[in-house]
Amino acid sequence: MMKTLKLFCLLLLAAGAAHAQGVKFSVNQPVAGSTVKFTYDPKGTNLENLADIECTGYTFFTTTNPKNKKIELVKDGATYKGEISTPDSVTLVGLTFSVGDQKDEAPAGYVLEFTKGGKVPAEAYLNEAFLYGLAGNYYLGLTIDPEKAVKLYNQAFALKPALKKKNLQQYLSLEYKADKDKGTKLINENISALSKLKEPKEEDFSTVIGLYSLLKKKTEADSIKSIVLKKYPTGNYAWNDGMNALYGTKDLAEQEKKATDMIAKFKFDANKKADADKLDAIYGILANASIKAKNTEKFELYANKVTNKQTRANLYNSFAWSSAEKKENVDIAAKLSKQSLSLIEEAKNGEVPANFSSKDEYIKSLDRSYAMYADTYALLLHHQGNNKEALAYQEKAKAYNDADGNERYIMYLNLTGNKDKAYAEAEKIIKEGKATDSLKTIFKMLYTSLKKEGTYETYIASLEKVALEKERAEWTKKMINIPAPAFSLTNLKGEKVSLASLKGKIVILDYWATWCGPCVASFPGMQKAMAKYSANPNVVFLFVNTWQNEENREKVVTDFIAEKKYNFNVLYDTKNAKDPSKFDVVSAYKVDGIPTKFIIDGAGNIRFKAVGFSGSDDGVVKEIDSMISLLAPKESSK
Repeated sequence: MMKTLKLFCLLLLAAGAAHAQGVKFSVNQPVAGSTVKFTYDPKGTNLENLADIECTGYTFFTTTNPKNKKIELVKDGATYKGEISTPDSVTLVGLTFSVGDQKDEAPAGYVLEFTKGGKVPAEAYLNEAFLYGLAGNYYLGLTIDPEKAVKLYNQAFALKPALKKKNLQQYLSLEYKADKDKGTKLINENISALSKLKEPKEEDFSTVIGLYSLLKKKTEADSIKSIVLKKYPTGNYAWNDGMNALYGTKDLAEQEKKATDMIAKFKFDANKKADADKLDAIYGILANASIKAKNTEKFELYANKVTNKQTRANLYNSFAWSSAEKKENVDIAAKLSKQSLSLIEEAKNGEVPANFSSKDEYIKSLDRSYAMYADTYALLLHHQGNNKEALAYQEKAKAYNDADGNERYIMYLNLTGNKDKAYAEAEKIIKEGKATDSLKTIFKMLYTSLKKEGTYETYIASLEKVALEKERAEWTKKMINIPAPAFSLTNLKGEKVSLASLKGKIVILDYWATWCGPCVASFPGMQKAMAKYSANPNVVFLFVNTWQNEENREKVVTDFIAEKKYNFNVLYDTKNAKDPSKFDVVSAYKVDGIPTKFIIDGAGNIRFKAVGFSGSDDGVVKEIDSMISLLAPKESSK
């Protein structure tokens, strides 16, 4: 199991917004505390024709921290019905609809404002602005819209002017994104106004620093920074600055010195929750640094100082998994891994954190953590030669297994003599398309030892055919037909590569960056897929490097590709001339997160969009196979 997150359509915007196509609410702008019914019609969305649609509701209050809750859907013909029960304190609700990992991708989101005293409160507009300006993609999958967010912020500020000061920096950053010239003017005006305050507070200085940073005026920002650190040595800005310095330090001894200085300077009281949380953050950084430094003694010292049980369990698991992968410090890692499981069980009896809507949701989250940690513990038990107990713990993780977890599960079954069950479970996993090459190797040995009839090659081909057909059926439902934005970019060799020059070919366009973990994890699979189609001149793979902001970007990318020995045709996405914080082609393709792959047909139309990493090399190849085979059936057998 690897140790290593889009949706919707706006229902209503403030005053007189158009209704979303996918959702109809029983009441527009209902009273806070009421129950609202809704109907969801997936027709025209990417969930059309898919079964088992699920809904999650995000409830917002006066702050921008929502609580999420699963909403039961009842199928009624081609539509789904549900209802939202809300507390009196609700200001806004957003809905998401999904089937497994695939979500309704309506760009505006399904959002419903609630009223108090017959009016939509300022906080509702504030939360809506927060969604469209910053976090809507994370929570609801909607497309960030700076212009809409600015309008919503202005509505909130008109109703409650006091909100502007607290949200000024985020608001002005959106004004800047929506219109750079107007935004720059507003930012400078606000810097001037704040600078003229007779008795500025710490948050005023912090805002000025942030605004100078938006304009990339480092000298001015640093000047104000020195003032605020001197005037408020133990304030919030000093705390955040100290933590950033701690994160940025690579040497463990230097980190320890900085941490000791911070603790002495801030005089934390461990009996106060806010201070205890800050101490946990410091010790967590030192514990993780100790893992990298391979200093077990220091790791235990700092991890054991962390008071939050879930945080400490996560630290124990990080150490244990690192050790399990490398087969180092196995005994101590097994001890810590077992403790991580005990801590998760203990956490189930504790208070439900504020960000969970119910005890059930909290327990489900803990169950996921337990499964991941059980997978770690099982591998360590295997390294200790205790395969029987390893199997018992892998069984506990089974529901959450990824391809690697499946492989270990079959391995433990085989090693404990459960060959018939290992064979049956492996067969099922292969047919589901969730098997690694190593799992198939075990399956081949089982096929031979159990004396199955017929040749292994014929039988495995039949199982893989089932997996491919299942994968193809799923991708058939995801087919789209949208003109692909044109581009002409320079590759690593300095050559120009344009989409127009590839007319008549199937193009796999993969957006990535060196800092993107899932991108890097998917590359071995992409290399295998490229090798499979290397003899086919009508299939082209292009890897667009984007959101890479280092000054020595070309060296970073070139060194990475050379070190990994990939033979990818890497193209450099260009920075926008007007706003260098944006990249042209990735913006034209409306990419919200990477890795994202587009499959473009010979006519220049986008036919598939795949977001994220499927979890295994084999999974990546199957994904590519399925999409290519649907566009060029003859190629699937090559």
